[in-house]
Amino acid sequence: MTVTTPNIGDVIRTYMKLRDQKTAIEAKVKGDLTTLKGKMDKLEAYLKAQMDAQGLTSFKSDFGTAFLTTTDYANVEDWNKTLGFIRDNDAYDMLEKRVSKIAVRGYIEENKAVPPGVTYGTKLEVNIRKPGAKAED
Repeated sequence: MTVTTPNIGDVIRTYMKLRDQKTAIEAKVKGDLTTLKGKMDKLEAYLKAQMDAQGLTSFKSDFGTAFLTTTDYANVEDWNKTLGFIRDNDAYDMLEKRVSKIAVRGYIEENKAVPPGVTYGTKLEVNIRKPGAKAED
């Protein structure tokens, strides 16, 4: 049995076709999920309105239980004010524990060393783009 080496152009063409198929599937799924989420949001709003009107915090049925929960969230509107507050009040526990890979890379370039306690690495990946497309696409 003879094994032939595939033509590089054929491999790239096949890859591009598969990537286009993946993109189309992701777009369809995203659209379907948006539609589905919109319908679910309307049903949740109806149930909440009914709970409010009846002074309840839950409904139980043979199909399941709908109930109210409280969820906290925090969004930063002004980073300068927030960071100033954190510094002034020594409230560093308000920040997430992660480092910026861009800042770490800059530190390594300047100091020729990785900051203590940080693991830094790079990986080489194969990327394929459409003919005539910009490198950042």
